[in-house]
Amino acid sequence: MRKKETIGLISAAVIAMALMIAFSGVALASQPVKPTKETETIDITTDITCSGTVVESQGFSLESSSIDLLDNPPLGTTEYKFTFVNTTYDKKIGEVYGKIKYDEKMIGSNGTTNFDKCLGVDTGSTPNLDVHTQIGYTQGALGSLSHDEQVGMKAVAARTYNKKTSTIGWPALEPWKQYLCPFRDEKKEYEKIPASCEEVNVYSKMVVTDVQAETDTKVGITKAPVNANYDVTMTGTGLVAVGVGVYVEDGRSHSKDTLGSRLMYKDKSIGYGNVTFDKKIGYESVIKP
Repeated sequence: MRKKETIGLISAAVIAMALMIAFSGVALASQPVKPTKETETIDITTDITCSGTVVESQGFSLESSSIDLLDNPPLGTTEYKFTFVNTTYDKKIGEVYGKIKYDEKMIGSNGTTNFDKCLGVDTGSTPNLDVHTQIGYTQGALGSLSHDEQVGMKAVAARTYNKKTSTIGWPALEPWKQYLCPFRDEKKEYEKIPASCEEVNVYSKMVVTDVQAETDTKVGITKAPVNANYDVTMTGTGLVAVGVGVYVEDGRSHSKDTLGSRLMYKDKSIGYGNVTFDKKIGYESVIKP
């Protein structure tokens, strides 16, 4: 990560490039949320050129669960049992819950506004949310433009584990023979994927009298790796602020839920005056093999 800021009372140049967050541990959170068989898509294109006043806003929310969305919390489990070659396998797959929330609003008054926005939603494939916005504004008499954009991503997963029990063979032998044999088959319970919880929130705000700006948003929760990406580029006069908050908890256990690691991160960049601003925020989370 590298970050360079120079802020003055009259003018500012802010450059924050390539902020990439990659969380690692015994198991990298988290599991994606399996989409339902019925999936939905939304495609919206908005193109505005106006001398005067422009108001534009959008809101989006997606919640998904691998078991039952109405029964959260608590997260549940789905159990599978089968027998193969005198060995019984008991697999419990933990429930996964995911959420994406997006809000945006722009108001341009007493000036010339050029606004272009493409929003795409796909609940079955990633990115589940894909938004690209371009804004141009030139002040008229005492005019200004304000733009607020917020995106949040949450993924919470219960632990998934297997239980394997041999009904014949090595357990019937004496213990010392079991330890000596590299192919022994003992009763063994082990966790495949620990529990995890993660939340990412990103926002940007502009209040400007002259600007050329572009934002790009991509979020995915239904396919690994779970990810959230937000890019902002802006050149203009006024105020711009961009920030991100990340909170992640990962489990570490074999027989019960225990907290293995906790990650917290906050970042905020502000430019005021004559501003050139470029910031890239990236978060992704995968399961370590």
